[in-house]
Amino acid sequence: MKKTAILTFDLNWIFAGGAKSGGASVVSKNLILELAKNPDIELTIICKGTPKTDIDGVKIINFTKYENLSDLYKKMEEHLQSENYDIVLTTNLEYLKHNPILQSQSFIHRCNNESFPANIIKKLFGKKKIQKQNSQFKNLPEGNKYFAVSQSVKDDYVKNYNLNPQNIHACHLGCNQIYEHMPEITKNEYITFGCVANNSINKGGHLFILGLFALKLLGCKKFRAKIISKSLKNNSAVKSVLKLAGLSKNIEFIDPLDNIIEYYKTLDCLVLPSKNEAFGLVALETMSAGKPCVISSTTGVAEIIKHNENGLIFNRNSFFDFVKQLKTMYKIYFTDDYNKLAEKAFITSKKYTWKNFVDNILNCF
Repeated sequence: MKKTAILTFDLNWIFAGGAKSGGASVVSKNLILELAKNPDIELTIICKGTPKTDIDGVKIINFTKYENLSDLYKKMEEHLQSENYDIVLTTNLEYLKHNPILQSQSFIHRCNNESFPANIIKKLFGKKKIQKQNSQFKNLPEGNKYFAVSQSVKDDYVKNYNLNPQNIHACHLGCNQIYEHMPEITKNEYITFGCVANNSINKGGHLFILGLFALKLLGCKKFRAKIISKSLKNNSAVKSVLKLAGLSKNIEFIDPLDNIIEYYKTLDCLVLPSKNEAFGLVALETMSAGKPCVISSTTGVAEIIKHNENGLIFNRNSFFDFVKQLKTMYKIYFTDDYNKLAEKAFITSKKYTWKNFVDNILNCF
């Protein structure tokens, strides 16, 4: 049995669930739960504050008295040295000393991913953030292992922080399976697209709306869209534009949901137009509901999509290609090819479970 510790910060946030949870908390939660039920692992969680969560068979060490973060890290290190763990993982990217799970792209990558002159402006305003991240990756233990949630994230950290690629392992994320078997496909007279765009700029909410407008101009009018975005829902300018474009009746805005699974079930296709996305769990979760996706080429989940086989991929730098793939999905929906695409998307989702994600990490030790 391997004595294993997870360094994290806010255990209450990780297990909050519902609309409050982001991708990072979902990954951390499922990492903990899978390790907890592994018979070969004796798990301890090391965190700050007073957690409200109890996990069967898991020991929780929480620090409530410390002067600052440096003092907290010192206390954590003292505990680690006294206990002599076999494996130590960290989900807190503020403290990278022990085998971190890399769940986000670096800030310098995000800057470089912008077009000129936006990339220059972003670097200037984010200079302190870039310097901070650079310092975080200096003087780390030589034996450190890094677990990137996609190959693109691995490439990012190898390039921008000069890390040894042999020490970074790409481990694609998993999802909780919604159905055991492929659900029955029921079609309507129109296709319903979906998009999760809480951060509407980075998540591509505005691009999605423009794409739908272009789709309508091309004569494809049998569609609806359900967009999860509180910011877009409350934006009066967006409402005015939709009214002028004649899209008000086509698009429904939804607040972030506690039970997003039910949302996936109401869709025919999820669109992930993100500019930066380390992985893109919403796409994999939608596939587990038996629905295909249109995926941005800059997302990590694109690595598990085979174009025209289990989904569609568009070039994020080409609005023309984005509209082209939306139109392709629109046309496919009204043919038997949609059923084949949806079924293969579902089969793909079965290959990516949280158990496989955790096993891939453990196999590196």
